[in-house]
Amino acid sequence: MRRIGLNIVGFIFLIGAISVVPGFSFADTNKIKEFTIRNGAPFNEIADNLKAEGLIKSKILFKIYSFITGDINEFKAGRYLLDSDLSLSGIARLLASGPKETSVAVIPGMTLKEIDDKLSGNSVIKPGELINFNIGLVKNDYAWLAGARSLEGFLLPDTYNFTRNSDIKSAVEKFLDNFDKKAMPLFAGDLKNLSAKLIIASILEKEIPDYGEQRTGAGIIEKRLAAGMALQVDATVIYAKCRGRFISCPQLTALDYKIDSPYNTYFHAGLPPAPISNPGPKTIESALGAVKSDYWYYLSDPKTQKTIFGKTLDEHNDNRALYLLKK
Repeated sequence: MRRIGLNIVGFIFLIGAISVVPGFSFADTNKIKEFTIRNGAPFNEIADNLKAEGLIKSKILFKIYSFITGDINEFKAGRYLLDSDLSLSGIARLLASGPKETSVAVIPGMTLKEIDDKLSGNSVIKPGELINFNIGLVKNDYAWLAGARSLEGFLLPDTYNFTRNSDIKSAVEKFLDNFDKKAMPLFAGDLKNLSAKLIIASILEKEIPDYGEQRTGAGIIEKRLAAGMALQVDATVIYAKCRGRFISCPQLTALDYKIDSPYNTYFHAGLPPAPISNPGPKTIESALGAVKSDYWYYLSDPKTQKTIFGKTLDEHNDNRALYLLKK
């Protein structure tokens, strides 16, 4: 019995010593590899995947080491970038500590593509993963997504903490959980009008900076829709011209107003088919609290960003000459 005990102690000591020797690796090659642990993955699955990726040579030694150190039940879900030259202990420590977190601020009015750019620029996801995400994968978990065409409009502006190299579905669910918590109560269960109100809010976010003025703008949009008038919103044309981006989009030209896109509200009557940005809670409140007025038109003063309202087309044209066409 004593000899067996000494052999076990010696074996454990050997595993510990090997795992911390600089340059010693259980991997075959010296390359960076992406490794993912899914939510709820058992240890055996993690170890099998590590071995299959060539990151460890022995599943048994990895299990023994993880058991001794107490890491065996501590490995955290997420995506990792692992150097296959890492020692066994190095891999175990990284998986137990979890993927590194990074804070990302999503600004009101950012679009799906602009958020994808920001997340990928911060190494949260790969470029294009958010843009190309299959919304059908999460529709069953969020009833209010039933009629949605894409995630545009549902990525609620806020500051988020993401793990780097996040699983895209987990990242999307973080956005949608936040929308469910902070935006859905504003609709008070009115799912019938959610889509239209969210589209209007997305327009207001890009067109009218002042929250008080947004309510009047929402009233104008609703009145024009009811009258069958074209909305003639420049922001929707920008969205069409630069294919879902406002950042670095060139100024509109006369030809741009003739773009044949369902998002061109000069060319097509009614609302665009989906939101053109991701509005914040205050702007959603403005869309839901539209104020009726005698106004039918509005424009923004380029200098002050103040919204100038007009009751008639003549008054609107006068405002255009005064604020937009003056040299």
